Amino acid sequence: MNICLQYCPARQEENITTQLYSFHIEERISESYNWQSFIPRDWELMQTDYLQLIENTQAGKLSFRYVLVQRNHKTVGALYFQVSHFTPHQLINYFPEGNSLFNKLAKSISQKILTSIDLDLLISGNSFMTGDSGFYFHPSVSKNEQGQIFREAVRQIFVASKTIKAVVIADLYAPKSEFDNNFKSMGFHETTVESDMSITIRPEWKTFEDYRQSLSSKYRVRCNKVFSLCNENGVVRKDLTAEEIKAAQAEIFSLYQNVMQNASFKLSELTENYFYEQKIQLPNKYKLYAYYRDDLMIGFISAFVLNERMEIHYTGMKHELSKPINLYQHMMYDMVELGIKSSIKKVHFGRTAPEIKSTIGATPSPMYGYIKHRNWLFNALLVKTYTSNLKPKQYTFRNPFK
Repeated sequence: MNICLQYCPARQEENITTQLYSFHIEERISESYNWQSFIPRDWELMQTDYLQLIENTQAGKLSFRYVLVQRNHKTVGALYFQVSHFTPHQLINYFPEGNSLFNKLAKSISQKILTSIDLDLLISGNSFMTGDSGFYFHPSVSKNEQGQIFREAVRQIFVASKTIKAVVIADLYAPKSEFDNNFKSMGFHETTVESDMSITIRPEWKTFEDYRQSLSSKYRVRCNKVFSLCNENGVVRKDLTAEEIKAAQAEIFSLYQNVMQNASFKLSELTENYFYEQKIQLPNKYKLYAYYRDDLMIGFISAFVLNERMEIHYTGMKHELSKPINLYQHMMYDMVELGIKSSIKKVHFGRTAPEIKSTIGATPSPMYGYIKHRNWLFNALLVKTYTSNLKPKQYTFRNPFK
């Protein structure tokens, strides 16, 4: 058991670096006065307005921590966190399957222990977005210093908020860098999470037809079949305005819940008015496509269209109507088309349904994170044991291109 005490070399190094910085922690973005002037405008999902929207729509469900880091009275870093009440029994879905007596017994014992635990969990970044780790630093701050600053920010939040028992630093993209130095020696346990699926928009794709022609014969036939099925069943797609989203928000939220109730793991959920409020805030950069059959909304997909990338957000469906006509795959093709029309370089589809996404050309970007419990004994004995057993599901990925 490797436990880092107060005076171990790693702790001394942390103190030397973090003594150069001051940390200002607030629970409301409106009180973090220098935030807006520090964050670059093209970091849309760290802008004050967007973070305020999350606060407003999650009132009573989540709480928040915003950290501004200064050196010589100049802001050089910004980090934000969400605090969620967490019941870790969901993690049992990520334990590897096995038919041996040992595997079955270990899983049964783990399930009983995890079911008995609930706690306030500190989550780095935005739990509603894949790949958002929630921090930005001035280029003068080295990767190694960024990691130390991050850990010091967590430590100070722990000191100020006794009810927060653990932290998750999620959605870090491989490969690792000097940012990751000393996390393990400081009591953080690494965990592997499911990959973000993304597709790079090729320069030669000027239209969706260009993309379609780049597919091999097998996958081009599949693409044509998906569109034919939806056309034959009278499916109509509509790019909804803010007013149309508001009028249909009960339908949209019901479709969203249909998908969320099947999710194997979730830290938080959106509220009914989120989609409308998001469209109001980013009218040109937030898209919500709704799909109708005989004037009945049977599905939707939403996306952030940012400077050089698209982030696919949430989907919703009536599974009994959408599955027979492959509506979900139709949505994926529509997002490729939107990316091409918007001159996007990369479309990020997130983690769900990776096999389907690979058939349209998306490839996995490996991701990882860190977990730490503030109780050193619980952290050393239980958290380490469970994180070492949490393994993402394995999938077969396809290459649909010629």
